[in-house]
Order: sequence, then structure tokens, then C-alpha cells
Amino acid sequence: MNSRRAMPNRRMDDPNCRNPLDADLTIRSAGRGTTRQLAWEIASINAYLEEIHQIWASALGLSYPQFRLLMALSMGDAVAVNVIAKMLHVEASFVTSQSKALEKRGLLHRRRCLTDRRVVQLSLSDKAYQQLGDFVEQQVALDEFIFKEFAVSEKSSFISMLAVLKRRIEKVRHRAALDCLPTATHRDGDITAFGDTSSESP
Repeated sequence: MNSRRAMPNRRMDDPNCRNPLDADLTIRSAGRGTTRQLAWEIASINAYLEEIHQIWASALGLSYPQFRLLMALSMGDAVAVNVIAKMLHVEASFVTSQSKALEKRGLLHRRRCLTDRRVVQLSLSDKAYQQLGDFVEQQVALDEFIFKEFAVSEKSSFISMLAVLKRRIEKVRHRAALDCLPTATHRDGDITAFGDTSSESP
């Protein structure tokens, strides 16, 4: 006779009985909720920063894209048009047209690259530095206020994680654009149709 006492069978509708599958679903649901919240927080941060820049642009009598272009140039000198376009996520032709308008206002210089005459490089004029001076200082103060709780190592780690997110979101953008194309251009859904040869998938 088996000396081990038989354990009573618990009914699945017993409130004291927890189904492991329920716990798994709860965890996955919480994970999706957290991810969605993170996406919304990032979107909100972008919206707030955009509003601040729009206020500053209006104060200078500039459009928001023009102000962004000038602020991007304040980070470096003699920057190629295609580099600025990539930074601002716009077409190079848009940067060309806006930079010509800003050149007429005396706010930037357009010069051909000495080593490659096909490349046009942009740089801020003295007038632009003078007008942007207060706003650049406000941007620095804003950055210090936002990240004052971050140690240097934490800030670097945070930037690295954001860079990873940006690359993956870019892949999703390519996938969304690919899915909207006619079936004949899908290449069996291969995301490398957009020049992305990375093995990492969305």
C-alpha cells in the first residue's frame, strides 16, 4: 500500500487555484502596457520640445523648420546639406530651398566643399550666432535641467538605449512603408528592399 497521502484534486474554478497560464498572460499584458506607455512618453517629450522650439522660432520670425536647421548648424560648422537633411529627417531638396532663403536673410553661408565641388556645405553667419546666442544658452540650460539627475555614465547609457530604439523604430518605418507598396514590389516581404541589410528584424 502506498504510504504517500494522495493530494486532493483542486477544481479549476476554485478561487484559491491559480492557473499558471493566467500568470503568464498577466505578465505579458503588463509588458505590453509598459512598452506602450514608454512609446507615449517618448512621443510626449518630442511634442513638448517641438512646442518650445516653435515658440523660439516665432520670436525670431522664423518658421519651425528654419529654426531647427539653424539649431542643427549651431552644433557644427561647414556641414553638408545631406548630413543636415539626415539629422532633420527631411529631403535634401528641402534643406537646399530653406538654406537659400536663410542665406538671403544673412543667417547662413552656403559654400562648395573644397575637396568635392558637388557638395554644398552650410555654416552659420555672425548675424545668426548673435540672434541664436540667447536661445543656445537657453537650450544648454534646458538640457542641464532635464538631465540634472543623470550621472555622466547614466546619460551615456541612456543615449545608447535611445539610439537602439531609434534604429529599431526606423526599421518599423521601413516595414510600414514596404507593406503599403504594391505586392509586386514587396520582394516577399524582404525588408532589405529598402537597403537595410541588418539581420535584426522589427
